[in-house]
Amino acid sequence: MITKIEKMCDYLITAKLVPWDLVAEDIENCLPIEMKIHLTTMETNLETFIKNKIIPPTKWTIDALIIVDACLDKTWEILNSCHWQFVPIEYRYCYSLCSILKAVLLEYQYDNNIKESTKNVILLKSIIQQIDKGILLGAPLPNVSYLLPKIASELNNHISKYRNKRKQEKTKYFQAVFIILLYVCSLAAKFLESSHLEELIIDSKNLYDSILPGCSEVAQYVEPSMEFFYKEIFVPKKPAILKDCIKHWKALNRWKNIEYLIKIAGNRTVPIEIGSRYTDENWTQQLLNFSEFLRKYVLVKSDQVGYLAQHQLFDQIPELKDDFAIPEYCNFTDNNDAETDDVQPDINAWFGPSGTISPLHFDPKNNLLCQVFGYKRIILYHPHDSSNLYPYDTRLLNNTAQVDPLNPNYKKWPDFSKTKGFMAYLKPGEILYIPPKWWHHVTSLTPSFSISFWWN
Repeated sequence: MITKIEKMCDYLITAKLVPWDLVAEDIENCLPIEMKIHLTTMETNLETFIKNKIIPPTKWTIDALIIVDACLDKTWEILNSCHWQFVPIEYRYCYSLCSILKAVLLEYQYDNNIKESTKNVILLKSIIQQIDKGILLGAPLPNVSYLLPKIASELNNHISKYRNKRKQEKTKYFQAVFIILLYVCSLAAKFLESSHLEELIIDSKNLYDSILPGCSEVAQYVEPSMEFFYKEIFVPKKPAILKDCIKHWKALNRWKNIEYLIKIAGNRTVPIEIGSRYTDENWTQQLLNFSEFLRKYVLVKSDQVGYLAQHQLFDQIPELKDDFAIPEYCNFTDNNDAETDDVQPDINAWFGPSGTISPLHFDPKNNLLCQVFGYKRIILYHPHDSSNLYPYDTRLLNNTAQVDPLNPNYKKWPDFSKTKGFMAYLKPGEILYIPPKWWHHVTSLTPSFSISFWWN
């Protein structure tokens, strides 16, 4: 006969995923001494409780949560005390480890009474939120780099199973959820109607000139061979649109389905840029639930622009990686060092409504910007034009131009008139190759999801 204690321990999702011996090793080797003192004993006790299927005393759990929250608060202060790159890595490790320990402690509040499903879903969502903070603010642990994304994925799957089960039982709670889903679907239909524009094609030279006088159109190629790409595009460092190269991606169809994205990422916390462009004074960033981001900034018109920009979403939510593949063109390199052969490109997500803008800037690496859905307009300038674009002279913005190519102030920036621009319209399923240090200004013309691959 299964005892109440055994039944409760069976619901400890996070605890079962944690390899406690490896976590103990990371605590011993990776944490600042002031954190190690508090967390070593806590980890040892938790490991004992879990292996022996013991429910810890309520007072011990409450006291442990107070300690881990204090460690998180102290670590948060240190993470925000200076520029991110100067934060000692051991404090980022600490934030990750504290997030894991807090998740396990919170799970002891799980009630396996089926009538308490609403309470349990809320609890699991709060645990996912803490895990996502660990992913975003912490650092992958040396021994268990995969652990935080795996925990979040399992918890998210558990919520989905819970909801499906309750839906079958036709409870009032899930009747309400069904009504909400109908509302979300109606919003999604409007979203797809606005984003799935089959014929947003701009090939008129006169229209190009009206937007950027004297500009040239970026060359386009249909499924260029590896040899052609290398000789004619990669080596000479020429921007190019590549057509029909990612038509096999599942993301091209799946990600237009908002319900699919909500199922995979709806409960996850992501960093959102608030404001038209990052050079504006009122620009800021917030951590938001993905569903909330959709509801506030993507599915409806908003007075503010919200943008999931330059985020390594696919490290945070690995399930989405199954829907696309790294383009083979990324195998070419500018670095002859054999040790870099197996280095994977940096993969970033760019998802937002119509009207998002990335100001004129350059990146130091090769870039394949792949359009999953929606349309974007990109204006480019050769690196030789850098001085005519008036880069900011601050350390953080020295790769960003002060000039707005769509509204240039020639009195303030007279040498901008010497530049020669290029323009491209990127459609669903197309790739734009942007060579290193080429300046580019990006505008979303519709709701848009792009993936960028950066590599040397």
